[in-house]
Amino acid sequence: MGGMTHMWGKKHKKLAVALTCADWRLHQRKVDLNARLASRLGVDGVDLITVPGPDGLIRPERQGEWTTAVAQIKLLIGAHAPQVLTVVAHQRCAGHPVSDGEHDADVVATAEALKKETGFAGPVRAIIAVYHTDMKWDLKDVASF
Repeated sequence: MGGMTHMWGKKHKKLAVALTCADWRLHQRKVDLNARLASRLGVDGVDLITVPGPDGLIRPERQGEWTTAVAQIKLLIGAHAPQVLTVVAHQRCAGHPVSDGEHDADVVATAEALKKETGFAGPVRAIIAVYHTDMKWDLKDVASF
């Protein structure tokens, strides 16, 4: 319990919620996506909702997955009062196998839909993880709403 008091004492941490891909390559210690997102978003930590191909969730055939992800994000919004939401897609994604340009467009459309569906008052960011190798990824800001 002492750890909880220390971490969540009087000064609450600033958090973000990210809808990102479940691909193991993004979540390796060397890639350190969570810490890099926290730095990029100006927060102390990032709650992750991971699904294969998050930028494809707004496709009609994935409506069930979209509904579940939105419900999970709403729960985290209520529980942790995040400063920002983000959708993080990536190139070379098996869960949403489209061109790099389509990823850029789809992550923007998904971020827009997420803002609308959750009614989130703060910023929602669309980010692409740009592939170099399985161990090296850059983060590219695509849009913010």
